Amino acid sequence: MGYDDLIRVLGEEAAREAREIRRRAAEERDRILAEARSASSGAREALLARERKEAEVRRRVALAKVALERERTLLGERRRLLEALRAEARGALAGALDEAALARLVDEVVSAAPPGPFTLVVDPGERGRVQAILAASHPEALERAAWAEAPARRGGVELRSGRLVLDDTLPSRLARAWPRLEPALGRLLFGGEA
Repeated sequence: MGYDDLIRVLGEEAAREAREIRRRAAEERDRILAEARSASSGAREALLARERKEAEVRRRVALAKVALERERTLLGERRRLLEALRAEARGALAGALDEAALARLVDEVVSAAPPGPFTLVVDPGERGRVQAILAASHPEALERAAWAEAPARRGGVELRSGRLVLDDTLPSRLARAWPRLEPALGRLLFGGEA
């Protein structure tokens, strides 16, 4: 084999080895690109899934805040309506006291009065009516009673003896009864949600 043949064979061998290196490099490049695409796709999907979860959490938190604010607003409005009803009832009570109801209230406070003198606080202009009731039902207490007039009509009477105060006026009875009345009124006015 001559020098020219040797150079030609070596050239062909080098060209074949170069083609093989380029082929393996292309395969390696394709493999690396496929792995990169796969990793990139997986990372993108994971990022999108995480973002969807975070968006869902934000949506639920926002809905919960809206629901809480709605409930707070409804509760405030219900409270306002119940307070308006209470104020209206308190205003209507003073004029709603008939003779029998007044006699019952006078009897309650005088029956609970301690021995000795006491003061009956009555509505303006009601002293004569309360004295008549007292004379009919508790004549023995009439002599122990001193009289005072309330600054405004309330309905009922208040008995004072030393530090003891027995308030049997309609506003005080409403105040004592309100904690029991309010839930029932709420259910009546607002349905089962009260």
